[in-house]
Amino acid sequence: MSSDPNYLLDQKKLESLSHYIDMLLDAICIVDKEGHFLFLSAGAERIFGYSREELLGKQMLEMVHPDDREATLNAVDDIMNGLEKTDFENRYIRKDGQIVYLLWSAKWASNEAFRIAVARDISRHKRAEAIQSAMYAISEAAHHEESLSSLYKRIHQIMETLLPISDFVIALYDQQTQLLTFAYTSSDVDGELLHAHLSQNLTSWIDSRKVCFDTDNGWIKVPLCTVERVIGSLIARVEAQHINTEDSQHLLEYISTQVAAAITRKQLHDRLRFLAMYDHLTGLANRELFHDRMQLAIARALRQKTELALFYLDLDNFKQANDTFGHDVGDALLQQAAERIQSCVRSSDTVARFGGDEFVVLLETISHQQDAKSIAEKIRQTMAKVFIVGGCEIHLSSSIGIALLPVHGEVEKTLLQHADHAMYEAKRLGGNQYII
Repeated sequence: MSSDPNYLLDQKKLESLSHYIDMLLDAICIVDKEGHFLFLSAGAERIFGYSREELLGKQMLEMVHPDDREATLNAVDDIMNGLEKTDFENRYIRKDGQIVYLLWSAKWASNEAFRIAVARDISRHKRAEAIQSAMYAISEAAHHEESLSSLYKRIHQIMETLLPISDFVIALYDQQTQLLTFAYTSSDVDGELLHAHLSQNLTSWIDSRKVCFDTDNGWIKVPLCTVERVIGSLIARVEAQHINTEDSQHLLEYISTQVAAAITRKQLHDRLRFLAMYDHLTGLANRELFHDRMQLAIARALRQKTELALFYLDLDNFKQANDTFGHDVGDALLQQAAERIQSCVRSSDTVARFGGDEFVVLLETISHQQDAKSIAEKIRQTMAKVFIVGGCEIHLSSSIGIALLPVHGEVEKTLLQHADHAMYEAKRLGGNQYII
């Protein structure tokens, strides 16, 4: 600190005004040419978290956030060159480690050889902006991310803009099965250890619907709550000084509500999309999805000059079994039939249910029509094996019609018609066979 008598006189003048200055919420600061604090109002104590005695003589740059120091020094140079700053923003690190956002107005008093500045704490405003931005980003992600996994990754990225997170997990809870699954984990998380810990305390943190601090393991658990229920939890490692405040808890609870809504919307969207593209009974592709895949497969085959095969399959004697044993047994038969057909083809091939007991199989990029015959024979043999439903043995078989591209046509409608006619011919001849 300076020992200049003029400085001491000025200090006395300032002290006489301190009763009024200390009523201000903003911080009034005076620093010397090197940036050491010469005078601070009570507002500075509140903002920086230090007492005046600790701050007097301290270099103000020591408290500036490392990422903001270069910009702060540039602003100081401007002020020292006579430019008055009225809207400079930077971040300071409080005594307790928390980051505070400040809006400065400062000027250099050349006659007095000091800089005087007024700092306003805009942390709440910045946090509100960050929350608003995060909520918008979460809403955007819920509507535009193509999958839940990409949504979870985006939520992780958004959370990192609000809090210094080291590890991040999204755990989902199925109320029906009472099972907990990790839908998303960051790379360094010990999933087995965390799952064991959460499972032991499952009831408590699901029922509480409140933010929980696990100080022993360094985790914060934020329940994902909808109006009706808890669907899971956001779990993260965050340094204690950044979360052990009422403001941070409210922030996390608010975010969790929005995230839960986003996940629920995405799950509903995916469910509706599944219902629109897949058969609800068997889980196979429906006509619409099959049409899309067929169009792509034909285009690819024609471009690459390869062959493909299309099967139209009907279950022999299904109507009799359905009438004899009832619709529930009939549905179970269709589900088992779908599984058997899928077991005979490659994962890259498509099996669809067109309705009733009619199935369609698309075999892409076959080398020769013998490949189609071999798979059709495999399906025929598999379908001829006895079905067991509810303790009843039921014997079915299948009639399969085959169409080949380019032999029987190069458009979907023509290929389907050929396969359909071939299937009816196989059925007319007694079933349990395939015809090309």
